[in-house]
Amino acid sequence: MQENEAFEIVRRSFRNRRLPHAYVVAGAPRGAGGAFARRVCALLLCERGPDEAPCGACGACARVERGAHPDVLSLEPEKKSRIIPIDAMRGTFLPWAVEKSFDGGWKIGILLFADRLKAEAANALLKTLEEPPEDTLFLLVTDRPEELLPTILSRCQRIDLSAGRIPPAEPWRTRVAEALAEHSAASQLRVLATAMRLHALFEEMKGLAEDAVREDLRAAEAADPTGFAAPDKDTFDAMARTKEKELRLSVYVALQDWYRDLLVLSSLPAGAPEPPLFFPEFRDALAERARRVPPRLALRYVDFAQEIQSHIEDRFMNDVFVFSHWLTWMH
Repeated sequence: MQENEAFEIVRRSFRNRRLPHAYVVAGAPRGAGGAFARRVCALLLCERGPDEAPCGACGACARVERGAHPDVLSLEPEKKSRIIPIDAMRGTFLPWAVEKSFDGGWKIGILLFADRLKAEAANALLKTLEEPPEDTLFLLVTDRPEELLPTILSRCQRIDLSAGRIPPAEPWRTRVAEALAEHSAASQLRVLATAMRLHALFEEMKGLAEDAVREDLRAAEAADPTGFAAPDKDTFDAMARTKEKELRLSVYVALQDWYRDLLVLSSLPAGAPEPPLFFPEFRDALAERARRVPPRLALRYVDFAQEIQSHIEDRFMNDVFVFSHWLTWMH
């Protein structure tokens, strides 16, 4: 939804004293998502009150804009590791959240890049969301809300600022589609061939992720030569794994989009206009498969595609094994 529309939803909840204790703001933390969070802070803390807030002119609004209001705390990933660790959550963020407001009103805790929460930090936050402090609002800002724990998502209202769906990145999108267009479950050898093609993408991404981290470190050193401290091997590896996980998301999204297209085509009534596809350039290959796959089965394929991501990323299973297992059943 548009930012103004989303903001009016929050404003009405605030005026009616029905503000939830937490929002997931799906938007760019350095762009629309971060700007929206600051605007919500100004709404809650403005000295003019809910009917005129945010005025943009009072001292509270000015402090929010400068990032200097004592009742707003923003936490984001550490520069070296690019994660939000448990120490920052338990040592800074959560203790601040239970303290009394400096001005006697609302407090707002902002988590930028909330998808970068380590598991321990996410679980610590979850306990606070289950029993939130009074007059405290948490804003979890991320452009990857699907990476948040389902238990955290279930305890937050979602504000989606996406102007439109961002397609998976190239060249991964096309290469996944090419592999699936040629995929056959006729034999285990054919299934393994597809699995190995997808595995090869992951291997390529691993090298690219390491190169990207090195480039980021060179840029950080150039920006602050005296303050720069090179990460140790464990930290570097953690940074590379985070970047690699970001790249792998393109494969998962492309995989799911392929089977969503298959579902659309298999469910299309005769003579009905065809809706837009994620992979229009592969329409012929998809249509040929759709003639052999009933809608009920195509729907299961969409679920299977999501299971692939869950098994690899959440259960840390071998990707070749996971691809081979699920693609045995998927056409």
